[in-house]
Amino acid sequence: MKRVCLFNYPPMEDFHGYRLESFDPLAYFAKGSKWGLNDFLHWGHVGYDKRRAITAGAAGVDRLYRERDPAYMRMISDFIDRFRDFDLIVMSTYNFIHPEVLARELKKPIKVLGFIDDPYSTYMRGVPFLWAFDGAFFISPSYIDDIPFQDAIARWSNKPATWWPLVPFPFQRPEKVDEQFFRDRDVDVVYVGNPSATKVDRLIQLKHHFRERIHVHGRWPFKGYIGFIRGVLGKPIYPHRVTSLSQTERTEIYWRTKIGFNMHVSDRAYETGNMRMYEAPAHGMMMVCDKAGGDAHTKIFESGREAVYYDTTSQAIEIIEHYLHKEDERARIAQAGFERYWRDYQWEPNLLRFLEWASSIRASNIDC
Repeated sequence: MKRVCLFNYPPMEDFHGYRLESFDPLAYFAKGSKWGLNDFLHWGHVGYDKRRAITAGAAGVDRLYRERDPAYMRMISDFIDRFRDFDLIVMSTYNFIHPEVLARELKKPIKVLGFIDDPYSTYMRGVPFLWAFDGAFFISPSYIDDIPFQDAIARWSNKPATWWPLVPFPFQRPEKVDEQFFRDRDVDVVYVGNPSATKVDRLIQLKHHFRERIHVHGRWPFKGYIGFIRGVLGKPIYPHRVTSLSQTERTEIYWRTKIGFNMHVSDRAYETGNMRMYEAPAHGMMMVCDKAGGDAHTKIFESGREAVYYDTTSQAIEIIEHYLHKEDERARIAQAGFERYWRDYQWEPNLLRFLEWASSIRASNIDC
């Protein structure tokens, strides 16, 4: 049985010959733990949250390690003791272990670094740590502009790297799937996701056009009223409360919805492949999604046959209206996307394929 430290997945005693375990670094830092007055005198600022420091990137991790922060050093010690003899360590969220520690104290496990929030965090959470890992994975086939991620990562390192589709949990497949499954739906459009400034701007435009025909859900701050509070900052408001959904509620509304709207953090054609990109087709919705750099979105779902892609929000509105009035076309694309998901992107075979790839990396590839 190979032992694996892996994040974003529940612990599993036996996953096809792999034992999966996880680790919570934030448990070592009390909420509100901050640097104090002495830090202000030395660094020029006070009150910086240490919990945020270990997730924000290399600078925070480096500072905690160099200053030998007691909580951080205790966390490192426990991590080393627990995982020193494991076969794999997969940082599938963010790396919180200083690279010097990885290279010196964790030599036995094969170590794989995840690039998961790119291009925004590439030079904060990815590139500075890469030298201490044996390999890497990326969730977006595109990086920035027209550069494929595979080409970009080859410029940063000669370590092996692979694309791992972002499907961390199994979606529920309906018991009966026939032609009517893709047609008998009473919700026009749905979007489920957390807010960012540009995403809310785009949702304002969509909500203004579709009104009650689009359902928007997610974990939005201030009990779902963050859209109103934007006005205090001089930004256009989203004048609706946004509520979160349980997993059961999400599945139910997805099965009722005709079109799943998707967008990424970038407001330019950069990254692609967030979780919604798999959720929508997996539940029988026709996905309308923003494009990626180098047309990398078509690597995931074929344009015009398994999904429909847009350049601007205005174009997305036109596309949605077109397919809401073309039931046969919409149902045909929804079914093709559904079949593609359940053929190529189910979480279990993808996870197993990734673990087998990671296990094949030779530890001698480390370039210290």
